[in-house]
Amino acid sequence: MARRTKEDAQETREAILDAAEDCLVESGVARTSLEAIATRAGVTRGAVYWHFKNKAEVVDAVVNRVSLPFYHGLERVSRADGTTPLRDLREMLRASFSDLANTPRVRCVIEVIELRSEVPAEGDAISDLRKAGMRKTHARISAAFARAAALGQLRPDMDPESCARSLHFVIFGALRMYLLDPEHIDLKRDGLAAIDLALRAVASDPAHLEPVA
Repeated sequence: MARRTKEDAQETREAILDAAEDCLVESGVARTSLEAIATRAGVTRGAVYWHFKNKAEVVDAVVNRVSLPFYHGLERVSRADGTTPLRDLREMLRASFSDLANTPRVRCVIEVIELRSEVPAEGDAISDLRKAGMRKTHARISAAFARAAALGQLRPDMDPESCARSLHFVIFGALRMYLLDPEHIDLKRDGLAAIDLALRAVASDPAHLEPVA
């Protein structure tokens, strides 16, 4: 019975998050209320509050549900014992761009947070969410470049931190352009081409980027 209750609670949580995604896509962050989410999910507001303290927690959970695979990928490419950090970084970004382009749910959620959210004030939950994600991403990319430098895979005149910042700019720019005009921007092709240009500019040897035969 306890196991069934736990499964029921998890199913309710997922239903709330599914409903929240729909509401966010339709109405944006500011105009989405917990009451609207509860109605869409077919549950009471009390059920929503049982799982989440407020709307900010709901939005955070929605974003994490689609972004966790990306962050898990970053964890792998930034590991301290990695031997091919630049190659791993390129492959992780290729897979992430493909996932974003091919998975409507992922694309819609990222679009809501990045393009359709009102400009947040300092300390706003959405602003904090964006900043946390940006800093987490940068830290992992920087670690990957630091590992590449330690292995001699970066050009001697390249600073790992600067490389990470530049690549982060490229990633963010590619995503924004795609979200703004997906009919004319092929993220899997154009985004990866931009990543390749950035990585080839700092790699000590292009072979460090090439897939293993």
